[in-house]
Amino acid sequence: MSLTSRFWRSSVTAFGFAAALGACGDDGTGPQPVPTPTGLAVQQTSLTSANVSWSAVTGATSYVLQRADANNPGVFAAIGGALTVTQYDDNGLTEGLAYSYRVAAVRAGDSSAFSTTVNFTSGLKAATINANITTNRTLYADTVYTLSGYIKVANGATLTIEAGTRILGDTVELGSSLWVLRGARIEANGTATDPIVFTSARAPGNRKPGDWGGLIIIGNGIINRTGTDIRTEGPAETSENYAGGDDNTDNSGTLRYVRIEFAGYDVSGGAGQELNALSSYAVGGGTTYEYIQAMAGLDDSFEYWGGAVDGRYLVSYESGDDHYDASEGYVGRNQFLIALQLQRLVPASGAGTVSSDPRGFEIDGCDPGVTGCTLSPTGASEPYTNGTFANFTVIGPGDLAGFPADGNGAVIRRGAGGFWANGILAAWKGTAINVRDAWTDSLLQQYDSLNIQGVLLAQNGANYDTTSNFGQASKFAGDGHVTYASDVLVDTLLGINIDPAGLDWTPKAGAPSNSGGVTAPAARVAGFFGGTWVNTTYLGAADPAGAKWWLGWTAYTDN
Repeated sequence: MSLTSRFWRSSVTAFGFAAALGACGDDGTGPQPVPTPTGLAVQQTSLTSANVSWSAVTGATSYVLQRADANNPGVFAAIGGALTVTQYDDNGLTEGLAYSYRVAAVRAGDSSAFSTTVNFTSGLKAATINANITTNRTLYADTVYTLSGYIKVANGATLTIEAGTRILGDTVELGSSLWVLRGARIEANGTATDPIVFTSARAPGNRKPGDWGGLIIIGNGIINRTGTDIRTEGPAETSENYAGGDDNTDNSGTLRYVRIEFAGYDVSGGAGQELNALSSYAVGGGTTYEYIQAMAGLDDSFEYWGGAVDGRYLVSYESGDDHYDASEGYVGRNQFLIALQLQRLVPASGAGTVSSDPRGFEIDGCDPGVTGCTLSPTGASEPYTNGTFANFTVIGPGDLAGFPADGNGAVIRRGAGGFWANGILAAWKGTAINVRDAWTDSLLQQYDSLNIQGVLLAQNGANYDTTSNFGQASKFAGDGHVTYASDVLVDTLLGINIDPAGLDWTPKAGAPSNSGGVTAPAARVAGFFGGTWVNTTYLGAADPAGAKWWLGWTAYTDN
């Protein structure tokens, strides 16, 4: 394939801060004023540090962040230098001292006015959780919590987490993680301005994938593996049995406005079993997954083993393996999904290694390499994996050196079905749509079990299978696919900004993704989030004329 030698056309250049608005333009009209940044927010990250963030300003090349404190009120001084990202970790604060922050945007030597000042006082409490949670418990936003070890919320207990709460994974106790067991619940209700954040205990700038284990939820949903003892991934003394579930409406609680950062852990010594950012075992459809980001994980961002949990407004950034992985009879519905891969992050020492076959979607029916799975020339384990994924923008790393050739947009195999619609698969070094085996093709032909409609494919090594696999272009004739060659840069084609410093998924006016949407079968999406499924006229996760739903609560950093 003839991809460009770089990933993306856009780049960010740092300019020095200039207080004056600058000279008039050549056309006599003068430069347009630089917009003042909005959305300035300050969040405590430890007793003596805080994260300061703000919304990106279109066209800004850098930002100037200033801070004053109660010892010298109103006397602001710049911190952090010329910032080219929209957040700054302010370390070394004095516990109990009041601070004030403001920010201005810089564009080509011109600057905006400073934003509204935000006041903040450092000094949150700290607590360590090192024992299982066996009765109802609430985690409060005025405390930074550290998970130390494999912490399990037991059957019958509910863990409630306040908006704005920060939970750190202990990096000394490798694999430290939070497990919500069958019969337990988690009620983690953040907000767009105060998300709940699970992250590494290391200081910003030193964090890596695999610093801690992640979040594991086990429900009473249905899987297609047979047997009475089927174990989750995890050390033998820690893994849990998720066999025998019979209720795909089971409720394990709520995750809303939640970020999971720098998670994942190899629990098998290289044998292919890793904890993920969010692992969902037989999680039922009564559970709510909404506005969740997985960032810079060691393994998968979102992985589902059976069950029927629905999700919407999900973001995966810099996954160590797959962004969205489903198997073992998963039948949940998902709408408005983002995934972006720009690099291969180096994991924390001792946590494991990055995957040799990272993908956007990896969808399996049932793996014949594990007990209780069936694959034959005429069928596969039932119920079939048959999830729904719509309005996705799943973008790979382009021609990133060292990224494997098997890095595909969507791998569908081992007797899996499903419905994909109104999506974008772009910049994958391998194949965008890869139907991997005869079992999956057999189901597609016999039961019309696999439908991929209304998708845009661009900047991929290949858009369809070109070998003896079963995802050839002819199988999807009439399904409303829009295809481009491998040398058509997706960010230029759609007009999106994939630079983390000012990431914006909204396509430009006239972009080919702004039309072509298809309607999902009513039976598939009935009852989705109270009947709020949206049959869009556009492709991808971003409404070209709508709200930017990812703003304010997501983050894009790699350490």
